[in-house]
Amino acid sequence: MPFRSTFSQVFSQFTTIAGVVFFVVVAVMVSAFALSWRRPRRGREPSKKAEANRLEIGYVTALAGIVAFLIVTSLAASNQELPHPPKPAVRVQVIGFQWCWRFHYEGLPVTVTGQCHDGPFPTLVLPAGQPVELDLTSIDVIHAFWLPYLRFKMYAYPGHTNFFTTTLTQTGRWLGRCAQLCGLYHYQMDFYVQVVSPAAFRQFLRSGGSAAGASR
Repeated sequence: MPFRSTFSQVFSQFTTIAGVVFFVVVAVMVSAFALSWRRPRRGREPSKKAEANRLEIGYVTALAGIVAFLIVTSLAASNQELPHPPKPAVRVQVIGFQWCWRFHYEGLPVTVTGQCHDGPFPTLVLPAGQPVELDLTSIDVIHAFWLPYLRFKMYAYPGHTNFFTTTLTQTGRWLGRCAQLCGLYHYQMDFYVQVVSPAAFRQFLRSGGSAAGASR
């Protein structure tokens, strides 16, 4: 899954640009203060120019160039994260509700859910090394499917389905959260993503989801 590395690359670029812009703004402000302080001491009056067309045109041009670069970089990163997906080996319907999650493995009698605010967090079990499609929706309000470890977030809207396909190569277990304020128990609307070997995943499906290991 390229989300983590792509996010790090884009974040580094944007942070560098923000740092350069901040430095330039501070430098211009300090220079302006210094000039305004020195003018009276030299017996010179403050500038009475009403316009500075060249300076303003240069500022607008530089700003437009930065904005264009940020837009192009963001779109390119999004295209890299969500390319034309391969045919998924498994398709999971991810349903958000107040205030927990339900994971239904399409075409199979396997559903995993929970009551996050007073019970164990549900666990989304996925096979390693195989393309998986996740279809996100909600039955009440807007939620957000957020995996902090992978630095990936996608919204779950009521009456609409968002989807993405990914291949997770590393086995492990990571905590996920709802990243959209959705009501009283939003802060407890967590879940786990557990990536297992293909053999363990087949065993999980044969068990009807009982081997999910969903616990806090």
